[in-house]
Amino acid sequence: MAGDAGPTTIVPYLLGLGSNFCFGATSMAFARFSKSHSSTWINQLKVSVAFFGFLTAFLLSENFVHQNPTGLALLLASGFVGLFIGDLFLFKAFAEIGPARTLVIFSFQPLLMAFYGYIFLDQDVNKFQFLAIGCMILCLITFVMERNKLTGKWHLIGFAGAFAGILLDSVGIVCTREAYEFDPSLGSFQANTIRAIGAMIGFLLLSPASYKNLFNDLVRMQSKTRNLALGACFIGTFVSLSLYLAAIKTAHVATLTAITITLPIWAGIVEHIHEKKWPNRYLWIAFAWFVLGFAAMIRGLHY
Repeated sequence: MAGDAGPTTIVPYLLGLGSNFCFGATSMAFARFSKSHSSTWINQLKVSVAFFGFLTAFLLSENFVHQNPTGLALLLASGFVGLFIGDLFLFKAFAEIGPARTLVIFSFQPLLMAFYGYIFLDQDVNKFQFLAIGCMILCLITFVMERNKLTGKWHLIGFAGAFAGILLDSVGIVCTREAYEFDPSLGSFQANTIRAIGAMIGFLLLSPASYKNLFNDLVRMQSKTRNLALGACFIGTFVSLSLYLAAIKTAHVATLTAITITLPIWAGIVEHIHEKKWPNRYLWIAFAWFVLGFAAMIRGLHY
């Protein structure tokens, strides 16, 4: 019996690694289409592909749960704020400063959730979380210095976009968490289908003709480019999130959160292979601050 425990307990963490690899590996494609088309275009495609994926999975694997109107509104708001507006900023940062640097910053999202608990739930912020905040600031300063050294510009808009994306995505997570308080039996695929609808409404409000234009753009594309865009959206959203949802059902949450450290690693590997450049010393220094800060953040969860 003891011999069987290892493979069973490691599965959720392998799923977590797979989730991070899927999003990290496809982030370069998201950055490419954010530049060649726009962050709005690739985000709309991503949300549309995710919607059909989640809807299909919901119809095949979950029972419909009749929702409380407040819970439904919270999920729609979560999609609108997080998947629509938040990811627009995220993809803008991808195009401006690159996926690896954006995702290093994005990986500190649990700190924002800790401050949400401090402000709204009267939860303490401990010394390890303050240390993590200091490391995050040093990490950001290192990246800003790197961009100024390489390009002669500070690229503050890109870094501000990354932080805006983190903040709005965190608001979306909070809305989703609150929605589950109203509907505890709600399935994850049904919830994410509704969140995707909330984001799709955002694109419709932004431009009523946007879905027609998106379809026409896909038709005009070369098949190789179209397959890359659709594949990145499917793997980087539906597959990535599905793996993570499967992992979180049985994994130790703090340990699973620690696996997030691999996200910028995968993105960095793909980015530097694509650019055929070895990471510079600024990236190594920033990554060292990131590891220290992330370790402090995880330690703070147990403090």
